[in-house]
Amino acid sequence: MPARGYSFAAGGENGPSDIPGMYEGMTRENFRINDDINKVDQSFLGSLTRGAFGIVSTVSQDDCQDEKQVLLPTGSWGWINTEQPVQLMRIGNIAIVAIPGEPTTMVGRRMRAVVLAQLKDSGVDTVIINGLANNYSGYLSTREEFATQHYEGASTEYGPYQTAAYIQEYTQLAEALRDGTPPDRSAKSFNERPGVIFDDKPIRQQWGQTLTQLKSNYQKGDVATAIFRSAHPKNNLRTEDSFLKVQRFENGQWVDYLSDSDFDTTYTWQREGAAYSKAIIEWRISNDTPAGTYRLTHQGDWKSGWTRKIKPYSGASNSFTVQ
Repeated sequence: MPARGYSFAAGGENGPSDIPGMYEGMTRENFRINDDINKVDQSFLGSLTRGAFGIVSTVSQDDCQDEKQVLLPTGSWGWINTEQPVQLMRIGNIAIVAIPGEPTTMVGRRMRAVVLAQLKDSGVDTVIINGLANNYSGYLSTREEFATQHYEGASTEYGPYQTAAYIQEYTQLAEALRDGTPPDRSAKSFNERPGVIFDDKPIRQQWGQTLTQLKSNYQKGDVATAIFRSAHPKNNLRTEDSFLKVQRFENGQWVDYLSDSDFDTTYTWQREGAAYSKAIIEWRISNDTPAGTYRLTHQGDWKSGWTRKIKPYSGASNSFTVQ
């Protein structure tokens, strides 16, 4: 099962966590509460931290993780998928390897070599490794890097042979791409985090209610910002739709002017507490915006904790003029 090791909590060289008792290189073989083998942090606070985490992780150790001293059993807790999407694309002489994680540089070199070996006779001479694609599954380290259990190895969720498994899959994809027989997985979807449990709001508020209204008028070059009572965007990703609209009043009716696909708008979702949400809608009014009357709207969907049903909602700000 997927899991993160103790050295994950230490952070990397470029971003250490400075958590007492946590450091890179903590393996099943050398892990001790009092750190009498590595002797990196034998302080009382360090031992206390390792002991506290050890209570949680004692029942979570997994022989399939080999050298990794498991800290967080992310797979058992449902924090990460047990499946990941792999993707390979070709544009002329270029092949793009889309990896749902962060490969180390050595993993990238090995991946590039095996894909190029399959495609070079068909005209491909450049292979690009594109990490953080389609989903996220932590780091992807080599077998040797995994064994040392530094931050990258401890963050390789699926164990010491995760890279080997990925190389196997990308080799098969490259063969299929070369032979013109790629598998169709377009209907398959992946979610990195658990779904929405429920949405909630203050009893005196409504879904889509404007919490922070706009000024009555703006100049070109200004930023118009409104805040709405919102719900979790994962209830409905609104593919080919929009979480926001800038509308212009024309001939007695509101007409859509911009959406969240436009560069001049920004939709930001924020969690408030355990189940409240708010949406921040921003419009950077460009210099070529025609003068007139406008408003900002927000569309979303909320999930009931009682019925588990998902229902749409919408809200609109007050109107304002752009001069």
